[in-house]
Amino acid sequence: MDANEAENRMREIQRIMERATLFTLLPGTAAVVGGLLVLVGCAVSYAMFRSLDFADILHLPVHGQIDFCVMWFLIGVAGVLVEVILTNRAAAGQQLTSTSRPMRVAAFSLTPSVIVAMVLTVKFLVPVDARVWSMLWSWNFNVPLEPRAEEIQYIVPVWMMLYGTGVYTAGLFSIRPPRVLGLMFLAMGVIALLCFPQYGVVSAALSFGVLHLVFGLYILHKQRQTVL
Repeated sequence: MDANEAENRMREIQRIMERATLFTLLPGTAAVVGGLLVLVGCAVSYAMFRSLDFADILHLPVHGQIDFCVMWFLIGVAGVLVEVILTNRAAAGQQLTSTSRPMRVAAFSLTPSVIVAMVLTVKFLVPVDARVWSMLWSWNFNVPLEPRAEEIQYIVPVWMMLYGTGVYTAGLFSIRPPRVLGLMFLAMGVIALLCFPQYGVVSAALSFGVLHLVFGLYILHKQRQTVL
């Protein structure tokens, strides 16, 4: 095998590995659909309480708060389902397996961040502190426990930073784009937390919405170039 043939084979191997990573770790269509779902959710949220601050959900009646939580839960479930379905379909079309190493690495990298984000979200929405344990110990359930607006404001920035951490970690074993996406989420999350916590609707729309749209379109473009 001469030098040129070896170089050509190395390029082909790199091309195959890049294609596999793109189709199993970065489903561009799923990112676009997810981004659109988040933008719709942000628009509906603003229409519900006429504010850019998610903490204003506290001003809604109980049934409005329930509708709000159900809506975002459905958006999250729909986003996950779309990602799973499209990833499996794209992988099958390229004769790849959705249980391949890039997919498992992505799952292992994202899972801890998602678990931490869920725990903190519950903590922010249901203020568990010394009053709760005192109430349980004394069997006095008349102590009012309401979420605090300043804590609800942390939810979106925390999700942004933890999601960025998970995506960046997954990108360490992959190609460059997920690392860039993760760093952008981290940077935007830090700025949102320190400077604009009261504009959670805008932060969610720009990060999980617009950023996912741009990233998804970029990945779709790279996939077409790789296939050709």
